[in-house]
Amino acid sequence: MESLEKPGGGPAAIVPAALRQYMVDRYLQRVEATEAKIAVYERRYQADYETFTLRVTTDQAYLDTLNRTHPLWEADAIEWVYRTEELAVWRERLNTALQVSLPSPVSD
Repeated sequence: MESLEKPGGGPAAIVPAALRQYMVDRYLQRVEATEAKIAVYERRYQADYETFTLRVTTDQAYLDTLNRTHPLWEADAIEWVYRTEELAVWRERLNTALQVSLPSPVSD
């Protein structure tokens, strides 16, 4: 008897693969967008977030200069840490989506 299943696995294999690809593409877009937002702060303060935070908390001369040149730095720091955390979440989601195994589209 001939199988009704189409070559390539049919909808049962194609739909999960398409959904997974959509998720990976979407997560990559989110990672890139968040990295771009973080890059704005890195350029503005000429440091990554960890270095910036260390300098703010340990270097009084840097803090004094920062208060003069960027009086709203604290608001930037709040959003910067949020974006840093957001990036970690999107990267984890991307990593998870990439590790999900799908049913084989070709039957044995």
